[in-house]
Amino acid sequence: MVLMNLSYRTNYLHTYFKTTVVIPDTNKSDYPVVWLLHGYTGDNTAWSKHVYIEELARKYDWTIIMPDGLNSFYSDSKFIPYESFFMEEFIPKMQNLLPISRDPQKNYLVGSSMGGYGALKFAFKNTDKFGKVAALSPITDIEHFRDNPQCPMSQEVFNVIFDSPEKIAKNQLINLYNNRQPKLPILTLCGDSDFMHEDNVMFKNFLSIHAKGHYTWMPVSGNHSWKVWSENIDPVFNWLTKN
Repeated sequence: MVLMNLSYRTNYLHTYFKTTVVIPDTNKSDYPVVWLLHGYTGDNTAWSKHVYIEELARKYDWTIIMPDGLNSFYSDSKFIPYESFFMEEFIPKMQNLLPISRDPQKNYLVGSSMGGYGALKFAFKNTDKFGKVAALSPITDIEHFRDNPQCPMSQEVFNVIFDSPEKIAKNQLINLYNNRQPKLPILTLCGDSDFMHEDNVMFKNFLSIHAKGHYTWMPVSGNHSWKVWSENIDPVFNWLTKN
């Protein structure tokens, strides 16, 4: 088992970018890969600090790649073109560097909170690159998140990323889904005492109608916390193995 913290200079971001990678020791050349995204205020080490990532990689025989989200909301802004960087530079870089599969059916997106939003957004917009997506306690309505008293992000920072009503609308998950009608399998979960539970239930109701037949809702208890995500990440990974 190999756990690596990688850093390289990126042409898109004009700085050194960090990612944490776990690779099993079964010596494959094309491991299935989970692109595992963290939430707001986290970094590339967040998942490995809070969750038994190496054990999951060993159990499922998958490579797990955990990039630094840079508090970007996994979106392009005038300061950080994160989405373009992720899709156009980061993924190809990792595919060239690591023994991972390029088969979309062996590439999975998983994320929590802001990372759940990012995972869903990337999957909805790039169904030719990913086979499944799972989101734990995702931000499903960015405008509601901005206005929620428990939102950890300041209005000023939010407005840097989503700097107009048009950009907010363009990046709302429901609008992204409606525009592209993705058919890949989707799973979401959210703790019943999470401050975003109501938004997640509304999103669940939407997907239950529009993504019927390829959407799974996993009811769980708890709040917006690593406890919920650490307890449920193994069932989520198990879901990824199902046809």
